[in-house]
Amino acid sequence: MTLALTFGFVLAYRVEQNVAYVLGISPRQLVTLDTFPANALTQVFAPLLHASGDHLVATLVWVVPFGYFLERRRPWQDYVGFVVVAGFLTTTLVPALFVVGGVAPGLGIGGSGVAHALVGREATARLRELPRWRSLPRVEWGIAAVATVGLGVTLLGLADPPAGTSVVGHATGLVVGVVAGVGERYVSATPDRSAG
Repeated sequence: MTLALTFGFVLAYRVEQNVAYVLGISPRQLVTLDTFPANALTQVFAPLLHASGDHLVATLVWVVPFGYFLERRRPWQDYVGFVVVAGFLTTTLVPALFVVGGVAPGLGIGGSGVAHALVGREATARLRELPRWRSLPRVEWGIAAVATVGLGVTLLGLADPPAGTSVVGHATGLVVGVVAGVGERYVSATPDRSAG
């Protein structure tokens, strides 16, 4: 599933580049066009869109390992549902609530909110297992360490974000991920693959 998600992000960015080329503008200008059809399409496809190649790479740096960690533990239906919900919340619903409240949330596009949600979920789920630290295999210890470092780095990124970053989208992603990680203990349609 992580491979499919990565392919989806890259394909969407290539389509963006081609459309921007035809219109004679940059992909960043394309996703910020202020016309009704462009805004509607941007909102529908917001989780897949990226403003630049750097933005896409920065998203994939987090999505690939943390998506793979989630994929190892959970069934594909859980993975897909989580990515879709996290994408909608981080790029559409929560930023729209901020706009209604009169606060500009920044450019709400891209999979970076999903990436933050994956980091938050994995770190929370792995930290939940620490009481069983003596029985954890080395691989699980390594993943827990990477997830904890990833969570720390993403939290630091919220403290001093680069210009143009949607702090609202990233923070929403982390909150969604932490809630999902905690919720895995209480709500599960299928058993955890790493349990047992």
